[in-house]
Amino acid sequence: MELKHALLTGFEPFGKPRPSDNRSWEAVKQLAGERIVVGDTSVLCHCFELPVSYNPVSELVPGLHCGENYSLVIHCGAGSDGKVEIEQLAHRTGYIKPGNGGDDDVPAGNRVPNYSTPDKLWTSVDVGGLRDALVAKGWSRVKASQDAGRYLCEFTYYTSLAEAQTTYPDRHLPLPKTLFVHVPPHTCDPYDDVELAEIVRDIVRHLIAQD
Repeated sequence: MELKHALLTGFEPFGKPRPSDNRSWEAVKQLAGERIVVGDTSVLCHCFELPVSYNPVSELVPGLHCGENYSLVIHCGAGSDGKVEIEQLAHRTGYIKPGNGGDDDVPAGNRVPNYSTPDKLWTSVDVGGLRDALVAKGWSRVKASQDAGRYLCEFTYYTSLAEAQTTYPDRHLPLPKTLFVHVPPHTCDPYDDVELAEIVRDIVRHLIAQD
């Protein structure tokens, strides 16, 4: 059986007052160390909790990419009430909302540093096809989105897309399929944490089946 690797991330809690958890990490951490079997392929899940802070994300995400030869990279974050949103693109600029570090926790120039990639990067994943596949499995509240929010979620997404495009060819590796998934911030609206984890599994299954 062929072994492939998936990088999965969620975020720490954020906001004022600070909640006790972040549903993105509550969903993702359930898959830590899990092997998802798709046909003759076993996908090992590597799960990490990211800080809601720009400079640490700029350092951590490239380092995570170097940890394995990832076939899939799926970042998750807390989004809008009542729906799961699969993001199609990320922007390099426009990051003015401070992270958990306080008012000074914004990136220099309000932009993602370290890359000369275009201002707008799109995922290579057919998001519409993925959404349709998830809806066919009964996940009716899944949507495609082109607005990732210009906060740490989109900042992370751009960093990850740029890191893959910039470094994987130099490592003689195929580009990973990279996605950002926004999950609803409140439990059972409309899915609980166990269901959200199963949605992530179904995303992994679908993307690997497309190889």
